[in-house]
Amino acid sequence: MRIGIDVGGTKTVIGLVDGPGKIAVRRRIPTESMRGYGPVRDDILAAIDGVLREAGLSPADVESIGVAAAGQVLRDTIVFSPNLGWENVPVKADLERTTGIETFVENDVNAATYGEWQFGLAGSAAHVVGIFIGTGIGGGLIFDGRLYRGYGGVAAEVGHMSLNPGGYECRCGSTGCFEAYCGGAYVVERVRTRLDQGYRGKLWDIVGGRPEALHAGHIEAAYLEGDEICTAVWKEVIEYLGIALQNLVNLLNPEVIICGGGVIRGTTQLLEGAKAVMERRSLAPSLAGFRLERASLGDDAAILGVTSLT
Repeated sequence: MRIGIDVGGTKTVIGLVDGPGKIAVRRRIPTESMRGYGPVRDDILAAIDGVLREAGLSPADVESIGVAAAGQVLRDTIVFSPNLGWENVPVKADLERTTGIETFVENDVNAATYGEWQFGLAGSAAHVVGIFIGTGIGGGLIFDGRLYRGYGGVAAEVGHMSLNPGGYECRCGSTGCFEAYCGGAYVVERVRTRLDQGYRGKLWDIVGGRPEALHAGHIEAAYLEGDEICTAVWKEVIEYLGIALQNLVNLLNPEVIICGGGVIRGTTQLLEGAKAVMERRSLAPSLAGFRLERASLGDDAAILGVTSLT
């Protein structure tokens, strides 16, 4: 038995894994990272206890805990997570001290990419790129059937590829990042600002007059209905997602790029529109035999991936 924990910018999912690809017990809690690391850690510990009690198990029955966390992870420490607001966070040490269970920490999208590769694609491709678009954007790389972490262990930060050096500000401190153009929180913030300034259009009816409920799916729906602001914003998202895909295809020549995350799941035509941009811009030899796939495992991908990696 292993426990997998996926700590994202808005939610944390805890799963008890009792076999290859099988999650026996699952809990989902809000991350509430604005409260700081300590309270979030305590919420996770409480959820672990709840999962074990539900399964009728003790910590002695669990082989390991795998934590998949948003941000850069080095030697089981979250060294920098702009979306969680964490720096040099000792998750491994804290969880081991309280639970007594050996704990490993991995970047969440590395884990999700590995999970999708092993259980979604069933290992059918040896060269895979994962892109997960949610609150922010993360990436994962599998080369020759192995997860690639890079020289320092923090590879695949695709969300912080600079697509426009003079573009939007990113929470990482740079400007023009892929994440700043296509990350869900950034896109929603740009549109919500216009609603707060008094803009209405078709979008107002789609969100039921509640700007606080706005998400990427609303923006796409309004774009499809011809809403002026959403059309301008969403066309930009499609174009920049397509450019990011083009860059990865030309640079890495993968067999498959897997796209997942809440923004992909919550929209209907975004990936297809970006694919058209990618195909128009990419070098023809780089596209030979290439496949662009939707992630298939949802919230389970990172949990299954991190428990398989550990």
